[in-house]
Amino acid sequence: MAVLAVASAATVAFGVGLALRPLAGQQAASPALVEVRAQLASRYYRHVPKSVLDQPSLPSMLAALHDRYTTYLSPSAFRLARRAYAGGYGGIGVTVLPAPGGLLVRRTLTGPAKIAGIRPGDTILAVDGASTAALSFDEAMGRIIGRPGSSVTLRVRRGGHTLRYRIVRRPFRLQEVRGRRAGDVGVIDVDGFAHGTAAAVAQDARRLIRQGATGLVLDLRGNPGGDLSQAVGVAALFLRRGASVVSLAGAHRPLRIVYARDGRFVTVPLAVLVDRESASASEVVAGALKDHGRATIVGQPTYGKSLVQEIVRLPGGAALKLTVARYLTPAGVDISRGGVQPDVRSRRPLGAALALLAPH
Repeated sequence: MAVLAVASAATVAFGVGLALRPLAGQQAASPALVEVRAQLASRYYRHVPKSVLDQPSLPSMLAALHDRYTTYLSPSAFRLARRAYAGGYGGIGVTVLPAPGGLLVRRTLTGPAKIAGIRPGDTILAVDGASTAALSFDEAMGRIIGRPGSSVTLRVRRGGHTLRYRIVRRPFRLQEVRGRRAGDVGVIDVDGFAHGTAAAVAQDARRLIRQGATGLVLDLRGNPGGDLSQAVGVAALFLRRGASVVSLAGAHRPLRIVYARDGRFVTVPLAVLVDRESASASEVVAGALKDHGRATIVGQPTYGKSLVQEIVRLPGGAALKLTVARYLTPAGVDISRGGVQPDVRSRRPLGAALALLAPH
């Protein structure tokens, strides 16, 4: 699941001075382990027992938290996480899915992979000599992306043949937002929350209304989340100025209520589509619009992730994805207990939403 915020360089350094000393009689801890101990002691959303902080290795320390969202990111996985928030990346232009034996190429974009001859249906067996079957999905994807102008070597299976490609990465922009007309209603698909998402939603909403849309559908189905500030920005487009969007609190931070500061489309009829894969930042948007009665939520209950993570750089190019807070919707709802509940349950939510918003 995507995290909600990325720590700045200044935040990364916070707490270094609180690093614990190595336990007597043990070897000095690695710089990464020292930094993780400091971050857990000073920024984790719950108080961490000494028995956890005294664990001798990163894997044992993180396992002792029993928090699947607080994880170690290898340098490759960290590159992939940064891509999600930057809104752009250096890559080869493929979308892939996990598959037996490697990564299945689902489609190719206009770009170097397509020019080189990679085709949908190919299976990527290895990246720069590393077997994709032996890597996690994030690790494998993190090795495919990289600095524009650098190269990556892929070993690919096509039918009964094994092929090898050396491909030079180029810049790509993530297209998280797509607006379209569906009769008299504008539909805005939001696949994630990265840098610029709120501005893109505002731009599409304005364009669709100028084209005659009498209502809007915000489609958050399959949206795994992303940057919390962008989620707040999207919700704020449709809420009156000063309306609460979300509240956050943790063991090391006071309660903070985030308020809307926009309100450009506060009178436009609105429906929000959600499903069980709508998570994290997308639940912040759906929960805020539901609690204020600003939108009709249509679809299935959402995933139910009420924790906020930040990404902290570690020595050696790796990172720590750290849970720093828990959030509640404006009505004080903890969505971890069942997700955001739709106002209208439907297995065909777009059709149901269009019927709700159609002029009568």
